[in-house]
Amino acid sequence: MSNSNSALALALALLPAAAGAAMVEDTVADVNGHPILLSEFQKEMSTTLEYWSKTQPAALSDPTMMQKLRESTLEELITRELLVEQADADGVKVREREVDAAADEIRARFKTGPDGQTLSDKDAQAAFAEQLKSEGLDYDRFRERLTRQLKARKEIDEQVKQKVPPPTEAEERAYFDKINAYLASGSTDMPKGMDLDDAAALRQAADQVRQLSAERVRVQRILIRLAPGASDNEKRRAFKTAEDIKKRLDAGADFAQIAHDESEDPESAARGGDIGYVLRGVAPPALEKALFSMSVGQVSEPILTEIGYSIVRVTEKHAAEKPEFDRFKSDLGSYLQNVAFHKNLETFVKNLRDKAVIERHLPTAS
Repeated sequence: MSNSNSALALALALLPAAAGAAMVEDTVADVNGHPILLSEFQKEMSTTLEYWSKTQPAALSDPTMMQKLRESTLEELITRELLVEQADADGVKVREREVDAAADEIRARFKTGPDGQTLSDKDAQAAFAEQLKSEGLDYDRFRERLTRQLKARKEIDEQVKQKVPPPTEAEERAYFDKINAYLASGSTDMPKGMDLDDAAALRQAADQVRQLSAERVRVQRILIRLAPGASDNEKRRAFKTAEDIKKRLDAGADFAQIAHDESEDPESAARGGDIGYVLRGVAPPALEKALFSMSVGQVSEPILTEIGYSIVRVTEKHAAEKPEFDRFKSDLGSYLQNVAFHKNLETFVKNLRDKAVIERHLPTAS
């Protein structure tokens, strides 16, 4: 992730505790004399490790990767502190009603339980209170953190976002021409003759145009995972599990609910098994053959691939089409403005860092 993307993500997350809090606590850094507490670092690392354990668990056994995660987490906390300090210097004000609205929005998230059920107001409030307790916060401290978050958002909006003009149509067309040239090259490497961030942005935009123009199907999947080198017995057990799920689906069970409950791909399971669009020529052969021969709404038999048995359901089918500027104009304008915003935000944060006095004393990992 680029520094600009990191900075944006950080500004939108809950920010560290106020500088005057608990000076006796161990710290991991000082930013212009303001401490960043070890407890805040540990909370942030816990969130980071939870994400990586779901998406790339093998990386957590790599000491080099773990050290990089620790260092990047510290830098994120430093950036958060710098954003709040600059907001204070610029006189950014946050009204009580803004904090009230933000607090209400967060509390509302607790109306949905871990299994998707709607909770009563009493149970939702209890879940919210338990979350605060788990983070070592009382309600006043929670509101203090929200205030800091809103200050950082306002600082970014006023000093960066509002100063980014929308692209002209000529700029949009020129960028679309670059996308078409890149797609016509057939390359999947970084575009040449551009700096790394610009090349990555162009490739990302081209990938989106490719996905929305190629022959494609949208897919829900239930995955029964197999470990690399799984034994024949493990394969038989996984196949039996997949068969039993297929029988339930044939009997009328809801695919999205079964995917939510049974799929061993946590990320797509949370979306009812939706894995997005699969393009012709991208999926493993056995899976692609099934997907592009199925009709919308059809559910496959268990299909074996390198990662396990998949039961898939096609929810949309689209034929290949030629990319046309008018179709992508609106999204392209938003994308270009967002790219410019990220670059300006990166520069803004770099300037804050260049002027700051930062001392890092991250303890050695145990």
